[in-house]
Amino acid sequence: MESSQSFITSISWRRIKARYSIDISTTSSDNLDTRMEVPEEYLGLIHYLHSSDINICSAKLIPTYTNKYTTKSDAALDELVNYLITSTGKEDILIAPTIYLHIEKEKPPTTNTYSYRVPSQKYTITLYSYKLTLRQLKTQVNEWTVQYREYIKGKNKGNFYRFTFVSAPVNSEGKTTVTFHKNLFVTTKSFDNIFFNGKEELIKRLDFFLNNPSFYQKRGIAHSLGLLFYGSPGCGKTSMVKAIAAYTKRHLVEIPLSRIRTCTELQQALFLNSYDMVDLDFDKKIIIFEDIDCMSQIVQQRLIPGSICPTTSDVEVPSIEKDDIIFHLEDSDIKARKKKISKQTLRNMLGDTPNAPKDPLTLSFLLNLIDGIIEQPSRILIMTTNHPEQIDPALLRPGRVDIKQEFKRCTKPIVKTIIEYFFEEENDIDVSQLADSVHSPAEVIAACMSSSDGKNAVQLLSEQALPNVIVEARNFTGSDKE
Repeated sequence: MESSQSFITSISWRRIKARYSIDISTTSSDNLDTRMEVPEEYLGLIHYLHSSDINICSAKLIPTYTNKYTTKSDAALDELVNYLITSTGKEDILIAPTIYLHIEKEKPPTTNTYSYRVPSQKYTITLYSYKLTLRQLKTQVNEWTVQYREYIKGKNKGNFYRFTFVSAPVNSEGKTTVTFHKNLFVTTKSFDNIFFNGKEELIKRLDFFLNNPSFYQKRGIAHSLGLLFYGSPGCGKTSMVKAIAAYTKRHLVEIPLSRIRTCTELQQALFLNSYDMVDLDFDKKIIIFEDIDCMSQIVQQRLIPGSICPTTSDVEVPSIEKDDIIFHLEDSDIKARKKKISKQTLRNMLGDTPNAPKDPLTLSFLLNLIDGIIEQPSRILIMTTNHPEQIDPALLRPGRVDIKQEFKRCTKPIVKTIIEYFFEEENDIDVSQLADSVHSPAEVIAACMSSSDGKNAVQLLSEQALPNVIVEARNFTGSDKE
């Protein structure tokens, strides 16, 4: 005990030459959601401590349900660094030659009973040295950060991921930071096991885009490729997205527009070039707007609900306009008082509400982002929809969408190809008893999975044909609201 006291006394008068602090803030709400601001430098420090087997007196796991984001990476933390140092014990610890670590927990500010304040907690990690200068200390911190980045890059090497936009929380500095879910992308889909009319032409166009960037540059054409996949459910739209990702060896970045509130959020999500140490430049990713007709009203035909007259009509009608949102009112409907819209409903449609964001997402911003002043070389953008007729034509014009590929129910040759590929029975399947445009590719595969051979699969599809024909007829009459 005496030796310990003498040690403390002996260093108490020594003058610290340099200090470097790292702040970590937590904010909790009533619904038990915890948001943490974790600087990348802290992750580098934790990685170094773990690699060096330096003991920490007290730490706690950062909960998996928290919305975590860092200064450089917004992804869920790696398990190696997913803990928060809460104490170093009675003494600061020596973590490297001449570098000590001290942690301090800041007391939360007091608030009066009647004011609402989100509970918060701040931890300050201080690294200090009696010999190193501030520049030398900062250099060491940078080295640890680089080592952490290399560790994460090593884990990601050779893997492909699907990133799905979740939200865009605002940090303590008032800055918006996009958050994504990251999942390992593995697929069995390829161009070899997907069959539809127009596949060869689509692959040829994709290959030309990938292999000839100089062609676009010489002619002053933006080197980007926009694809629209449309058609009934189960006909192969999502499968084709997976196959293209596997073929191009790119990551998938899915952006549900229904979760995007502002123009800033969309711009940050679209131009994100790195996430959790994964390179997401435009030549390394495919941007996905899946089921875009269901994502947001901003991409739909600009007309009053119930009207049959889109904005592209040549007929001039009274309208209410704000930015790029136009609502058309037919004279006959106005006179007949068939279109009754309350002031509050109209405000909601126009985005003029007290809780509306200051920078609300608009169609014009989306259009300008896709093919505006800031070019996105090597970008591949894929939109999928079951109802292309509901999408605003401005979003689908040439330059924004280069290829429109319909995924239909199978023709008899396509059914034959799928079954023969599945059972590896070339030129041995008779599909003459089947009808065209009745079965989706998913239904043909399901029949194969339930059959012992190709002939049994054809028989099963034949037995299912009548109900499918009825469904097709119902779709044609427009009575199906799917």
